[in-house]
Amino acid sequence: MLAKSLVRASALAGAILLLPPRPAAAQTVPAPESVLGHKPATISTLPATTNRGTTFHRLAASSNRIKLISVGKTTRGLDWEIALISSPQNLAKLDHYKSISQRLALARGLTDETAQALAREGKAIVHIDGGMHSSEVAGAQQSILLAYKLVATQAIPKSTPSWTT
Repeated sequence: MLAKSLVRASALAGAILLLPPRPAAAQTVPAPESVLGHKPATISTLPATTNRGTTFHRLAASSNRIKLISVGKTTRGLDWEIALISSPQNLAKLDHYKSISQRLALARGLTDETAQALAREGKAIVHIDGGMHSSEVAGAQQSILLAYKLVATQAIPKSTPSWTT
């Protein structure tokens, strides 16, 4: 039962984390085609390489809803970065939410009540990978489109999904 509650709480928290609230002032987020020079993920424009880095850096420079973190170097010596996309409030408390996730994952010394309270307070952190093999070009462009939509969208869900009740 606790596991089912945690899954529901994590799923709901994931929806909350990835669908940030409307910012106070509208931000101008550059469309991917303005950075790449073509509309991504169309059949005629699936280049073998995509300048994801430039696109993600432009998104981060234009919005407080995306944070780039360097996680090391690739085998080619290039910077390897990940993008965290959420509300500015959630991004400001990222270390707090990571701590909650770690406590729930380890579960050492947690009572059912404590675990449920942490699950209600926490936010799910969802990893979405845009492909890791050089020959997989569509996934890289899909990640650009997804990031753009998550950063630029001003919509807030109008109702709670049925699977959270």
